[in-house]
Amino acid sequence: MPRSKSTALPRGHVAVRLDENTIARLDALLPLYALPGRDATRSDGLRAVILAGLEIEEGRATRRSARPSAGADGEPPR
Repeated sequence: MPRSKSTALPRGHVAVRLDENTIARLDALLPLYALPGRDATRSDGLRAVILAGLEIEEGRATRRSARPSAGADGEPPR
């Protein structure tokens, strides 16, 4: 496969399987991600939802790591 001449950073590809209810919820949000003259795709919507949720989960991870961890016996360290 020939290399791209683009200087942009390479992007990864991730495939997911979603249940019909989740797809319907995502489809309902697609108008939020449309651009003038271009409808949003499911990939656009999923990317936006992941990026928004990623910030929330990173915040949770930061708060969790700031808490004292439990010792081997389940008690917090003293």
